[in-house]
Amino acid sequence: MRTMEPIDLLQEENRRLKSLTESFYLLNSSLDLQTVLHNTLTQATELMNAEIGSIALLNDERTHLVFVESTDKKFSLLKQLQVPITKGIAGAVAMSGRSERIADIRNDPRYYGKVDQTLGHATYSYLCVPLIVNGEIIGTAQLLNRKDGQVFTEEDERLMEGFARQASLAIQNARMHAIMLKQKAIESELSVCSEIQQKLFPDAPPQLPDYEIYGESTPCREVGGDYYGYYKRPDGTIDFILADVSGKGLSAALLVSEFHTGIRMLDALSDDLATAVNILNRHLVETIVIGRFIGIFLLRLFPDTGRAQYILAGTPPPYLYKADGSVLEFETTGPVLGLKGANYRANEIEIGRGDLLLAVSDGYTEAMNPADDLFGEDRLKAIGVEWFRSPVSQIAVETNRLVDAFREGRAANDDATMMIIRRLP
Repeated sequence: MRTMEPIDLLQEENRRLKSLTESFYLLNSSLDLQTVLHNTLTQATELMNAEIGSIALLNDERTHLVFVESTDKKFSLLKQLQVPITKGIAGAVAMSGRSERIADIRNDPRYYGKVDQTLGHATYSYLCVPLIVNGEIIGTAQLLNRKDGQVFTEEDERLMEGFARQASLAIQNARMHAIMLKQKAIESELSVCSEIQQKLFPDAPPQLPDYEIYGESTPCREVGGDYYGYYKRPDGTIDFILADVSGKGLSAALLVSEFHTGIRMLDALSDDLATAVNILNRHLVETIVIGRFIGIFLLRLFPDTGRAQYILAGTPPPYLYKADGSVLEFETTGPVLGLKGANYRANEIEIGRGDLLLAVSDGYTEAMNPADDLFGEDRLKAIGVEWFRSPVSQIAVETNRLVDAFREGRAANDDATMMIIRRLP
């Protein structure tokens, strides 16, 4: 074999440095992970004059190396293979973070033959370097067999390590970009979901002679698990519904949508309020995910007389502030919806002239300050007493103001929904 002259060595060094510089530009020319991986291996195999190159990244559990790119034509077979980090030289590199350069891998006791068996070729000279970002090993890059039949040199190892450092950053940037794109897609879906959910809420309260009605719902995330609505029935009565689904976010919002469909079917289920809710609960038990529940306050109002039937199951008790200054607390008539075998009864109450009804979800009563104190039902009850003679919209404003002040800057930890009904004197 001809010994390389100084001029040849200089030219070879310049070629490698030029190739390495070009590779840095290529590695950072895209934020698509697969493109980055392909560019990484193409440049590395050319730079090191290797027959085959591959990249394996640690799985989420950091127990196996998963091949994510290779210059081998049989890569489709290779990517089905996962190498335990306790096996092979690549596994040792993934654990230690130190490069390995071996003249003949078959003579090494750590040799893991499954890769050669899968691809149907023989590996001799072998160079494996770790991929490290911010001190954390994310995988390995390996080169197999120099094309000139020589072993990988110390210079090859040094260049490959420099290349791997840049490649690791490019891979991490591509990963972060993919996460960002996924997050944007999720945010876009949540935005659409939020718009759809808002359409479930009434545009305006029903206009009833001798009544003032107000309702609002504020999610603590983009979409929420609270619900409220009003439905005028054929016989002239009106159903007022406030519901609170267990959980938060998108999964809770989907259950709210299902509940909205079910609540609109009450008339078809039965004219009797308790019977209809019992049938609805059996339907929910069969369809919703185990462990998810719905708290509801359902009031059926006979507007002409002020007589009302209600079911209270799993939401804070509403208050009825009487014109004579007394305050009545609604009684629970059943457990949350979603429990198999649960039974619900309807109680009756009368909203007299000059009376005020205030109903909220636990986003109000369970609002917390920095000391982890709860706003509580007593403070809520006092709001209705103090602002009893104010317009219903003003009572809502004051309720939100007082709860926000109580939090002392602490973020809301639950959706907050409110419904107020006043029968005029």
